[in-house]
Amino acid sequence: MKEFPGLKILAILLISIFVGACATDKPPTGGPPDKSPLSVAASYPEPGAVNVSPQIIRLGFSHYVSRGALMKSIFFSPIVPDYDVTIHGKEADIRLYTPLKPGRTYTLTLQNTMKGVYGQQLERSWTLAFSTGPVIDKGTIDGKVWTNRMAPASNITVMAFAPPFTDATQPDSLAPLPDYIAQTDPAGNFRFENLGISSYRLIAVNDRNGNLRFANGKEEFGVPSTATVETGTTGLAFRLASGDNSSIALLSCRTINNRELEVTFSNNLASRKFDVSAISIRNIAKGSTIPVLGYFTSNRAEEETTYRLLTGPMSGGAIYRISFAPQGMKSKPSELTFTGDAHSENYPELALKVLPTDKTTNLMPELIRPESGPSVELQFNLPVVEASVEPAVTLTSIRKSAEQRVPFSITRSDNRTFSIHPSGGFESGLDYRVDVRPDLVTGLVGTKSKDVRISSRFSIAGADQYGEISGTGTTSAPAVVIDARHPGSTTVYRTIARPSASGTFSFSLHSLPPGDYTVCAFIPTNPESVDPLTAWKSGSVKPFVPSEPFAAVTVNVRPGWTTENVKLDIQSSQPSVKPKAVTPAKRKRH
Repeated sequence: MKEFPGLKILAILLISIFVGACATDKPPTGGPPDKSPLSVAASYPEPGAVNVSPQIIRLGFSHYVSRGALMKSIFFSPIVPDYDVTIHGKEADIRLYTPLKPGRTYTLTLQNTMKGVYGQQLERSWTLAFSTGPVIDKGTIDGKVWTNRMAPASNITVMAFAPPFTDATQPDSLAPLPDYIAQTDPAGNFRFENLGISSYRLIAVNDRNGNLRFANGKEEFGVPSTATVETGTTGLAFRLASGDNSSIALLSCRTINNRELEVTFSNNLASRKFDVSAISIRNIAKGSTIPVLGYFTSNRAEEETTYRLLTGPMSGGAIYRISFAPQGMKSKPSELTFTGDAHSENYPELALKVLPTDKTTNLMPELIRPESGPSVELQFNLPVVEASVEPAVTLTSIRKSAEQRVPFSITRSDNRTFSIHPSGGFESGLDYRVDVRPDLVTGLVGTKSKDVRISSRFSIAGADQYGEISGTGTTSAPAVVIDARHPGSTTVYRTIARPSASGTFSFSLHSLPPGDYTVCAFIPTNPESVDPLTAWKSGSVKPFVPSEPFAAVTVNVRPGWTTENVKLDIQSSQPSVKPKAVTPAKRKRH
């Protein structure tokens, strides 16, 4: 870290005193903006300085910054309640009005959400640590945060609270603000440095509003498997709790035409779980309601914040109120008002696309829509009545020249997208044909399809096109649940292991489509009643309840190979030493 040249700084300070009215956080005009990331180029005091008690902290940036952006990004630990910021182009002064306590290590953190004037953002959070005494604290804690679907969680704020704590069962077990913060990088990793040697209570929060306070029921969170974490801990693992639909609210609503609305929610909603009965639309003047007939996403996404709603006819110029109240909602419904649109859309004829396409060979039906499991997908161009789809579909297996009807079920992703699931699953290496009568399907808009039959014949991949995962682990628990999934996917491949008396266990997962996987093992709270549907328990923040212990590793699966030597050691107490990384081996299956 570079020092500020003393004379230069003195000159700047003297000039700013006499011409303070000219000080500005606006950059000079002219020339193209520099698109390189924002960084801190210099600081006073320097990182790691001791026996300093500055009244002004000076920072030099690689790009022009604004006072507002810097003020929002600053976090002091311990808390410094009273300070102000002035900007001189690429340089900033943080004047402290609260005297610093003697013999203490202070850290100034700039959160990675900070941006320069032209939008350049810090690549990662930046920390300046210094001590008002002769020694600077050296305590560290590092780890990784995963999403609920076991993908690396970036830009998550990890908060550390110093003792004393109240009883863990009390809702006020955490202070209003954390004592230290760290933020995850794109790989989900975080690291605390310059902590006082102690035990801390840690939580990971998707702090959307940046207020460094956990909003219970509104923000995703993660807690470790122990109540406190000691400095020196490495490899600390967090897994975020799944989202709570009861906290999702309407953010915006706009009319597309007199039958269609586009609504945006505050968080993602799973499309297959979208409940149109949670939406009500009322003509304010007349008091009459408009039915919601269907919904869809523009890109057939499994999760989305923005949906299209197909409704009954609305009147142009009329004022409507839309209300969203999902089942189990704990607060009052979210509501918005909008003006009806008189435009009437001229929708086209109903059309259908079948996945896989005709003559597809070596199909892996698990990959068509992983969240749906092995399936065939029907993609309509317009929303249709769900009940009319199944009677229009037949599924046939073909073994040599013999054909046989196959019973199936249909699930809806949205009113344009449906998945066909054979009752006994697809048989490896076998041919199938799906036949659809689009002319029998009832569209919610547009004209009836003229297509009498659309067919797709395809063959299922053989067993040699799939891979396997095998591994071992240790734990003191009587049962371990092992899951594998593509990072971010809802499709889970699961097995249950019963450790031996010495605490060792082994596991194997078979018939896996090729690709990257996160393998996660967790210890269930009730090991005697564990079953294939047992869910991992996230714990809670208020009251503070630790999560179920887990360990995770990412691996790659290749067709016809076994990815082996995967190591999953789970400790119910927090590990103090990071386990050695093990590169899984691959063995060709015979």
